[in-house]
Amino acid sequence: MRNLDAHEDYRVDSHKLARQLSSLPGDFPKPKVDYPGPYGVIGYGEAWWPAQLAELWTGRLISEGGTQFVLQGGLDLGAAAGAAAAAKAGGARVVRVGFGDEVEVAIEPHPLSPYRYLRFLQEATGEARSGRQVDSALEKLTAELAPETPSEDNPAKIMAWNLLERLPVWVVSERYAGLAAALQQTFARIGKSLSITPPPGGLEFFVTALEARHEQGDPLVALVAGDDERTRLAVEVLQGRVDTVLQLPKPDAAGALSEMVAIWYFVAWTAYYLAILYGRDPSDGEVLARLREEA
Repeated sequence: MRNLDAHEDYRVDSHKLARQLSSLPGDFPKPKVDYPGPYGVIGYGEAWWPAQLAELWTGRLISEGGTQFVLQGGLDLGAAAGAAAAAKAGGARVVRVGFGDEVEVAIEPHPLSPYRYLRFLQEATGEARSGRQVDSALEKLTAELAPETPSEDNPAKIMAWNLLERLPVWVVSERYAGLAAALQQTFARIGKSLSITPPPGGLEFFVTALEARHEQGDPLVALVAGDDERTRLAVEVLQGRVDTVLQLPKPDAAGALSEMVAIWYFVAWTAYYLAILYGRDPSDGEVLARLREEA
């Protein structure tokens, strides 16, 4: 059995992802010029969630005039170029962010890139104060979640043990835009593990599909983020349909946006430890790199 407090079990982390997780707060490209508003943000590939979050304060995908940020997160199959052309035709200055052709702000493909896209956008669009709140929330978690913190004091290690050989089902508050799918993506990419994001009609899904699968012995575990009427009702329904219900820790964060990113950060650490328990490299696989090269 692997030991999350034993140094030798971390040798599978060939790209030192733990070090990058620990140093993540503040690790993003800083804007070098001023970008005039209004702002539009559209994102593809691994940048889809930051673009969705940016819409909370910009209010638009495509801008007429001002600045259009096109987040080139890869595998867009030409859609990014189309969005850039549409924004340019509307009189906006187009700023390509990410990787690939004609990028003005480079962000390398990486499991932690959603944070880097988001923080660049906050700084570039006058949301620096909100960005500092995000960093503050993450900094409060860094030491607590790092490998040096023993398992008994490390909630991400404890959560990883609880998820070993289990299939998580994300139950997320409605105030957390896009978070469930973002958690599923990160859990897959770092933890190399499958999880389930319920559809918008989640209660019907819980009452039918999950009950049927649970009767077949699936090791399902509900992971709950946030507390509202929807999550409470979902937990009530799920009590007899999954093996157990686990509440993700409520972060010490200012506002819904900071809370979302802090929960994502906690799950990234949890996925990291789960990969270690499975003996898998938590960094990106070669298949993704080859796919990007071909695309």
